Amino acid sequence: MRCDVAIVGAGISGMACAAALAKHDVRSVIFEARDAPGGRVRSYRPADGGPAVELGAQVIHGDRNPLLDLPGHGIPAAPSPRSRPLPRDAAAWAVLHGQVTSLAALARGGMPPWAAEQRLTADRRGLPCDGPDGGDVPVAAWLREQEVSGDHLLAAAEWFRQNWAAEPEVLSAGGVAAARRGDRCGDSEHAFDHGFTSLTEALAPACDIRLRAPVRSLTWTPGRAVVTVGDGALITARAAVITAPPPVVASGRLAITPWPAIKAAAAAALPSGDGLCAVVTLSRPVPRSAVVFDTDGDSGFVRAWAGRPEVLIVAKAGAAAAVRAADLAELTARVLPGRPAGQVTSVRMADWGRDPWSGGVFSYPKVQTAWAGPAWAAPLRRTLFFAGEATTAGSLPPTVHGALSSGLRAASEIVEAWGR
Repeated sequence: MRCDVAIVGAGISGMACAAALAKHDVRSVIFEARDAPGGRVRSYRPADGGPAVELGAQVIHGDRNPLLDLPGHGIPAAPSPRSRPLPRDAAAWAVLHGQVTSLAALARGGMPPWAAEQRLTADRRGLPCDGPDGGDVPVAAWLREQEVSGDHLLAAAEWFRQNWAAEPEVLSAGGVAAARRGDRCGDSEHAFDHGFTSLTEALAPACDIRLRAPVRSLTWTPGRAVVTVGDGALITARAAVITAPPPVVASGRLAITPWPAIKAAAAAALPSGDGLCAVVTLSRPVPRSAVVFDTDGDSGFVRAWAGRPEVLIVAKAGAAAAVRAADLAELTARVLPGRPAGQVTSVRMADWGRDPWSGGVFSYPKVQTAWAGPAWAAPLRRTLFFAGEATTAGSLPPTVHGALSSGLRAASEIVEAWGR
């Protein structure tokens, strides 16, 4: 089989790349290991027609987000998915030392965790976005410098774990600050009417996607790439786009030959954090809406909607391991205010930390590795191109719109290299 461009991975970056290339009459084929496109985008749609619950990417960030206007950003997608503002009627709670309390309690007598991240974002002293990696420090060291201590330190450390899927001892303070400052989409939050999967469904008609076709190896010379998929089929293309997360390549699940040392080093420097999402369906509806942040590190963020039986658990870093080992009926009753009654009737889980084609929830900026994201993104000899949220590590937060922008960038690199 021959094509112009072979794309490894049918996540949002790969699909956006294919849709953009199609506008320039470049024939691309996407090879996806899973049985459905979307990558780390996955929505659970209740059988009774209730609102979709996200098992992967959670929200659309900001009014200026390109996801809200795909045609306006040059992506042929029909129909364009609708979005709506996320409701703000859910009371915010926290679990602290096993007790459920109001989230406002975390602000008493010190710096609440969200304020700590805001202060870090504004702090330009000695961070790598303003100089070499030598000025970078771990988030844990930065928190000590701010004299955050006691329960405020406990809450702040867990806040960074749950928002960045990394331990504060290895998470780059400069990388967090640079990524937050680099994202100019705005502060509002939106959701697609039928879940993030509707974005995948909007992009799919513009793409030639081969499902259950994991790419095992890729060999290349300038101007030619040969891809071997799981059944042994060979695909020859003028170029290839790698959207697989760096851990998939670093582990050898996708072997690329030849493979420059700088790329191997970048893959090793861009780990993906552990994490999972679970929808726990109870036998009775939950009486009131709530969002709960578990500072104890046992459940991450837990959300429930009044009148609905679904409870969403989004857990990263150590909380992911705790949720895997937990009795989910006991967990939901323990962390939700009012201890909602009801048995667990079903659990739908997306365990990204154990998914061999993800290697984790998303890439995070490690301390002293500001170079890794740009190095991973750099094309090789106008033949291998790279996309995915990892290519934006340290310059944007790990978001779907970051993945989307990376796919468009890779497409433009190909078009420029080929003089289209």
